[in-house]
Amino acid sequence: MKRMLVVVVILGLLGLSCDASSPSTPTPSSSAAGDGLHHVVLDTDLAFDDIMALLYLLRRDDVSVDAVTVTGTGEAHCDPGVRNAQALLALGGAPDTPVACGRETPLDGANTFPDEWRAAVDDLSMLDLPQVSGQADPRGAVGLLLDALDGETTLITLGPLTNVAEALRAEPALADRVPTFVAMAGAIDVAGNAPGGISEYNVWADPLAAREVIEGMDVTLVPLDATNHVPFTRYFADVLERNLRTPEAEAAFTIISANEDQFFSDGYSFWDTLATALVFEPDLATWDEALVSVTPSAAAAGWTARYDRGSPIRFAGDVPDPLAFEREYLTTLTGVPIGAMRPKPTLTVAFDGRRCTVTPTSLAAGAQDVELVGQAGANNVAILVRFHNGRSYRALRTALGPPGSRIDIEDPAIKRTDVFAWIDGLVPVEIPHGRIAAICGTETEGEDASPRVWLSARVEVA
Repeated sequence: MKRMLVVVVILGLLGLSCDASSPSTPTPSSSAAGDGLHHVVLDTDLAFDDIMALLYLLRRDDVSVDAVTVTGTGEAHCDPGVRNAQALLALGGAPDTPVACGRETPLDGANTFPDEWRAAVDDLSMLDLPQVSGQADPRGAVGLLLDALDGETTLITLGPLTNVAEALRAEPALADRVPTFVAMAGAIDVAGNAPGGISEYNVWADPLAAREVIEGMDVTLVPLDATNHVPFTRYFADVLERNLRTPEAEAAFTIISANEDQFFSDGYSFWDTLATALVFEPDLATWDEALVSVTPSAAAAGWTARYDRGSPIRFAGDVPDPLAFEREYLTTLTGVPIGAMRPKPTLTVAFDGRRCTVTPTSLAAGAQDVELVGQAGANNVAILVRFHNGRSYRALRTALGPPGSRIDIEDPAIKRTDVFAWIDGLVPVEIPHGRIAAICGTETEGEDASPRVWLSARVEVA
């Protein structure tokens, strides 16, 4: 979040836009019945990332998905959600898995996911899925949860917690029959992604349900604190495309290709896929414990915060090696060992706190993989700028001042700067013809402080 703030400050001051370890804690574990399989009940709102998580479960030969309950307060509506879940289960060789949906309104309040999101996940016509009856299990979501959670079964929730809260209300002893419960929910020490910016969407959609479940059950959260570390990238999609060896891999790639605007937008992460993978590979994350409370009131709906009179929870706080998660997911989904997840950079922006450099100093225009290499532990960012139509490198260098100077927002040379890429880690960039340079920045004190910046030498692009 700090790195994003620095870039926002730099771009805001320039008036520009661009195109482009924790304490040792018990971690989640999967329960196994006498047949040697990990038995799982999945409660899901069948959004695209939920579907990718379900496909991952279906590819694991050590997992039995015993039931799927669709939460109608999430992204999918009940009827298409049930039908899509049944078709995906049939695709994955589990056509007899019971599926049911719960209520379509939250326990309290009127928060809902955007209509355009719901319409998109309801429509899986881009997939060649098996024909299914579309008939939901007559027990409904609550009855199915109460029957399927038999004391030896793991519960994974990937949407609002409405169904689980209703099941807990119907039978409070359910809490004692769930040995492992992992939920993708919450934002504890980071900003939220729901309207208002303080809550995570699954909790915001039904905050009373989340409060009742967190207070009434032993739950491990995979919040935005962890999922922010695993953003979706084109590199992931490229590796998947090269390894379409299974129906599940083909389905995942088809969904990504048909919805690129969502998957490749800023802020789209592996929310539910990470939560699901951590059930079986908990060492991919670091874990923490805290007393946490969920605010159900409309004014701060879904705010999930540390509170000294809250309920004790375990939660994933960091993913030290995001590429290890991607390899785990793709190896399982495709059925082939996945090694390298990223190409070698063709252009490197380096910033050591004293100099901003770009190598090589000349290259061909077109698609490049650009990496920012910075100081260890520092929050560094960089933008790439282009000089054309009379815009001068010398004028920009004069306007920026000596290395490490703060930006003068009113200087015309700065206002006219043409920014074409934001570099934070390794990113694909379309490099234009002409001359380019990098402006490097580091964390500033306070949101209103002008950032300190460093300008690289010019790079010739043929």
